[in-house]
Amino acid sequence: MTKAEQRKRAVKLTLPVFCGYIVLGIAFGATLAQAGYGPVWALAISTLVYAGSLQFVMVPFLAGGTSLIAVALTALMVNARHLFYGLSCIERFRRMDKRIRPYMITSLTDETYSVFCGLSGDEEDGVMFRVTLYDQIYWVIGSILGTLLAQGLPFDLTGIDFSMTALFVVICVEKALEMKNRVPMAIGAVCALAMLFLLGPSAFLAPALGLTAVLLTVMDIRKGVRA
Repeated sequence: MTKAEQRKRAVKLTLPVFCGYIVLGIAFGATLAQAGYGPVWALAISTLVYAGSLQFVMVPFLAGGTSLIAVALTALMVNARHLFYGLSCIERFRRMDKRIRPYMITSLTDETYSVFCGLSGDEEDGVMFRVTLYDQIYWVIGSILGTLLAQGLPFDLTGIDFSMTALFVVICVEKALEMKNRVPMAIGAVCALAMLFLLGPSAFLAPALGLTAVLLTVMDIRKGVRA
């Protein structure tokens, strides 16, 4: 694919992410503005931290002067799921240009990873980089817009966080329609529901991902043995 084709493909793939990131980015920016921080802070945090859920958690931390140790532990708990994303992308990232590899590793988000899962081998490197970059640009723009709008308009953020849930549902449905083998998706859903029932909504995600990864690995090993 030419660079122009890669850009066009990346824009098309990230359109659902754009819709979600702009809305939720505005919500984050408005939350940040309400805590007394302006557009420069929104730009800095969304560029250097770039972890949506963690950024929302960071706002009271900034206002309250929370210790770095507490921030680090919170970041680990909130973003533990990214460990599983990274493990599944190791081989892809190894093939990439060393100059962009660190950026790809540190900019991997839930939505970006979900787009990666639908990419074919012949379009991975160039398209993956642009998908990652465009997604972050959307988030940064939304964050800055949020701080600017909040300075002049009253904001009621009730329920706006559901935009990300809606985005996940849309992406999941799209991938389900594209997939020929839906067994991995079914396994993930069953594991998520089981862990949600056992551990509750605040602690189910990382164990569910871990259990799903183990079961899918066992399935691959058994297929290899049979082959």
